[in-house]
Parts: sequence; structure tokens; C-alpha cells
Amino acid sequence: MDNDLYFMQKALELARVAKGRTFPNPAVGAIVVSEGKIVGEGATEPYGGPHAEKVALARAGENAKGASLYVTLEPCCHFGKTPPCTEQIIASGIKRVIFSVKDPNPLVGGKGAQRLTQNGIEVSEGLLQEQATELNEDFFWSITNKQAWVSLKLAMTLDGKIADTAGSSKWITGESAREYVHELRRCHAAVAVGKGTLQADDPQLTVRHKKGYSPARIIFSSDNQISQNSYFFLHSAETRSIVVVSGGDSSEIKKESGIEFWFTGLTDKIQSLQKFVQMAYQQNLTSIFLEGGQRIASGFLQAGLVNRLYLFYGSKILGDGKDGISFSEGLSMDECINLTGIRQQVFGSDFLISGVPQFKLHGKRP
Repeated sequence: MDNDLYFMQKALELARVAKGRTFPNPAVGAIVVSEGKIVGEGATEPYGGPHAEKVALARAGENAKGASLYVTLEPCCHFGKTPPCTEQIIASGIKRVIFSVKDPNPLVGGKGAQRLTQNGIEVSEGLLQEQATELNEDFFWSITNKQAWVSLKLAMTLDGKIADTAGSSKWITGESAREYVHELRRCHAAVAVGKGTLQADDPQLTVRHKKGYSPARIIFSSDNQISQNSYFFLHSAETRSIVVVSGGDSSEIKKESGIEFWFTGLTDKIQSLQKFVQMAYQQNLTSIFLEGGQRIASGFLQAGLVNRLYLFYGSKILGDGKDGISFSEGLSMDECINLTGIRQQVFGSDFLISGVPQFKLHGKRP
């Protein structure tokens, strides 16, 4: 059991490194072990490439015969962009498969494990299940609910302000906290802000301090007018660039000057955001990292669409300024949004509170 735990931890490390490069697929790690030694390892390749099991088996070669395979997600048994992993596992001569968590994809959902068992392979599941589930919580949510996972991040002063009375927000938190934000960006399919933030701050919405993956950039707007002097417009060719427009005659996507314009076809704020998360899922953007400002952050919270909340606090007090969150109508204590699974991290003189919002609105929206 100790050896099983060690090798699964190694597989999880591989999956964590791959996170952010595999959308819309989950990030998976796999290790082939023969006679107590690692003979092959791999992680999910970018979309359209081989899954982790196939990478590990290819590197193991003939050493896979009679070996054990450790993988952080149940092997797939269906044809997608690539053939089923189960068939290659069977053909390789693997005798034992240990995986962390069952694949929630209805095309798999236990069928992969069943296929392996039917071919005489010993199968066990559940090792480091909690860690493996959290790593791909966005994938599990999106494929189950057919909509994008949304993480909301706000950087605020100790008294809950995201900007001073002059509108300045640079910098509420220090460099180490901001660097961690780039790590969070890297792990999402898209980074998004409202048009007001675009106009006030001209953000790059890029992943810096980290190499590799460039998530899509999203701007939420009430119209399709975007400043041609903005970084977003001038660098739209660097990665997928999207403007989400509430309204329009119907739900549709148009492309102009290298920018995708997504029209939700709905003018109601909450209904428009609900339509957006469905469109994002359909467009393979299965997780969104939302960075404000106030109106769009509050809108997603009001709509009950935030899956995980990241609240960064700088050690500053302004006494006045722009609130990070402001609902059109305040909630009572009985109806308030609670944060569960709370975690705390310290970055120098700044700190982060993160957790999962629990909504008790019972049909009422603030």
C-alpha cells in the first residue's frame, strides 16, 4: 500500500504540471511500474494528443508486460480525438491498474474499469481520490452540468475596496500574491473581466511568470465596441480573444478583426450570464477565471454561477472607494452566501481566503 501511495503521488505530480494545457480534457498523470521501478510515465498531451496512459505505455514499451499502471483518472473506453486507452492497456500486457477517481463522463463512468476487468486485469480505484478530484474539479463540474466552471478572483483592501476614490487599483497586493494569480490563470481555459475593467486598467490578461499556456481572453460588454488602442484588441492574435455581448437577435458567434463576438441573445443580466456559461462549454472553454470588476463579479454571484471564490486582501485600509461586491439589493442573514471549504494562504503582508460559495437564495436573486 505504501508503494501504491508513492507511485500515485508521482502520477498526481505529473497531472499537476499538465494542468492548463489539456483543455477541454482533464489533466491526468500515469506511471508504469515493473518490479518496483518506474519504467514509463506520462501526462495528458494538449487536446487531440495522446492521453496520459498512452504516453506512459509508449515509454515503457516491452517493460509494460506484467507491470502495474497508476493513473489519476479511470481510463477511457470510447473513441474521441484518440482511440480508447483501455484497448492499449489490454494490448500492452499490463496486469494491474490502479486509478484515483471514476470518470464522470457518461461515455466512461465505470465502463473503462469494467472493460479492463473483463480482460483479466486487476483493477482498484479510490487511491488519493480527494486530491485527484480537486485537481480536475472544473472538468468534473463542466462535463456533468454542461456549462463552464467559474472561479471568481478579487483583490481588495482590508475594508473591501477594489479601487480608491480616484479609481486606481494598482497595486492592492504585492508581487508574490500577483504571481500566484498568474498560476491560477494558467490553470483555467480562459481569463475574463468586464468592459469597465478593460477601459480603466487596460489589462493584458496574460500568464506571466509562468511559461507555456496562454488562456483565452474574454471581455463582458453591453455592446460590441472595444477600444482599438487596448492591449486586448492590439494583441488579439496571440490567443483566442472573445467579447461576450448581452443581447442580440439570437445566440450566435461572429468573428471580426480576429476577435470572436458572442451574442447571448438575452438582455436580462442573469439570463445572459447563464447563457454564456453554456456557450463557453460548447466552445470547449470549460473553466473561466473571472477577475472583476465590481459589476461583472457581482453579476456572476447574483446569478449563482461562481464555483470557487478567491479573495486576495492587501494590508491596506482606504476608508472609501469602490466596493469589490455590490448587489442591487442586499441579502438577509438567512439568505446570505456562505463560503465553505475555506483555505488561507499568506503572501508576505497579503493573504488569500478561498472557498466554495453556498447559495441559499431559494429562487430569489439579490
